[in-house]
Amino acid sequence: MKKLNVIKIAVLGLLFQGFTMDCEAQGKYKIDGTVTGLSDGKLYVFSGNKVDSVKVTKGKFQISGEFKDPVENLGIAKISDFSKMNDKMYVSLFAEAVPMTLQLNYADFPASKLTGSKTQDDVAKFNAITAKIKSKYKKELDQFDAIRKKYDDARAAKKSEEVLEAIKYEDNDARGKLEPMYAEMEKASYNFMKENPNSYYSLFLLRMNSRNLKYDEAKAYYDSFNPIYKKGDLAKDLVTEIENIKKGVPGAPAGPFNKKDINGNPIKLEDFKGKYVLIDFWASWCVPCRKGNPHLLKLYAQYKPKGLEILGVSDDDRAEDKWKKAVEKDGIGVWRHILRGLQYKEGTYERINIDQDVSEGYNIHVLPTKILVDPNGIIVARYDQGEADDERMDKDLAAIFASK
Repeated sequence: MKKLNVIKIAVLGLLFQGFTMDCEAQGKYKIDGTVTGLSDGKLYVFSGNKVDSVKVTKGKFQISGEFKDPVENLGIAKISDFSKMNDKMYVSLFAEAVPMTLQLNYADFPASKLTGSKTQDDVAKFNAITAKIKSKYKKELDQFDAIRKKYDDARAAKKSEEVLEAIKYEDNDARGKLEPMYAEMEKASYNFMKENPNSYYSLFLLRMNSRNLKYDEAKAYYDSFNPIYKKGDLAKDLVTEIENIKKGVPGAPAGPFNKKDINGNPIKLEDFKGKYVLIDFWASWCVPCRKGNPHLLKLYAQYKPKGLEILGVSDDDRAEDKWKKAVEKDGIGVWRHILRGLQYKEGTYERINIDQDVSEGYNIHVLPTKILVDPNGIIVARYDQGEADDERMDKDLAAIFASK
């Protein structure tokens, strides 16, 4: 490659500096891109709740927009329907107010390379760490991918619900074998945040992992981060999420609700006053939830006469028929059931009426999660760590009702 002369370097430097100052002043970004595997066509850009199309001409395109945060997280995709994408059709990138170029691989979006963004460089650094972790679990990952493909093929072939449900159980077993990998990757996230408090990507990692931390731990990470990144929407959402950690934990008051149950009858938290109530957050599509129902039935039969109630809160707001079928099939209609109340603005993934979402009042991120509330409406235990927590739940209930 020929070296640029001093004049050309100076001119380019001024152009880049001018562009950077312009972006910072106006809160704008621009990415010049080339794509291999597509000469003319369209790409789709996801930013927040917006989806825009970008024209590709002779293998070139340009993406531009305004910043909502100091750094903008963008999704670049092959199609506009996110629900129909596979891993090869989508890549997440971080845009900054600097000159950026994107080399996009149309056959393998994650293999694309964005240059110019410091945050994207940090992403690459973190991905290199997780790639080493994933390499240790290649066999388990290959098995997981094969089962996912099996499910996608079966759904495309319009196989019966029974066939699809059986594959979901295979998927759950394969996912369970990857738990050690997930634990290593979570630890890697914490290490990255400690070592890179000035990186915007650390905020992003905390957002993904805050649900697994205690309040003081999450707040300590956040307080260590660069103040310049605490002015945007991501930081605001993260602060809210950290504060939400105080919800749904032992010692906190149970989140109030006023709903109609599966039979259309009104129900509210106050209806359970004077009794212990185990609130079971679950869904018809959640395999671990469904596998745990026989055990819940045994507990209910054992402790119902002594004052235990169970309330099922389902994450099936968009599939009420599947919710009702699951309740009937699993025989859990012996206790009361409600939907969580999750709502989206029509045609978008923008959430509305969050104050009506029961799960929000208990900071639910993982299914199944069970919350034990005492007769005075105070939470006494939270169980969201799988089978190990089921054992703890059994011991707690045995101790509570031993003298009753």
